[in-house]
Amino acid sequence: MRLRLALLALSAAFVSACTTTTVATNPLQARWNGKSAGAFFAAYGPPISDREAAGGGAVYTWRGGFSGGRSCLVELSVNKGYMITSIRALNDRVDPKGGPSHCEKTLDAA
Repeated sequence: MRLRLALLALSAAFVSACTTTTVATNPLQARWNGKSAGAFFAAYGPPISDREAAGGGAVYTWRGGFSGGRSCLVELSVNKGYMITSIRALNDRVDPKGGPSHCEKTLDAA
């Protein structure tokens, strides 16, 4: 019995050590955290800027979703394996009716 508990605890420690994405706190993070930045840029176009981040990763700024005078501006943090670890809207328009924001609709997170 103790051996099983020890193995379970050890397994949990290994699995938790593998987590590299932040906990999703919004629909954009729920949709994109842990996904390839290549898939994001292939679907929505290249970033408008980038900079190096700690640990060999990068931070990209992307703008798109131009519609009716609206655009979406997001910042993606990417690890050195080119996986999205965090995404946040820098410029977004909320739906006055309480629905998904413009960025959520644009980036398939609604």
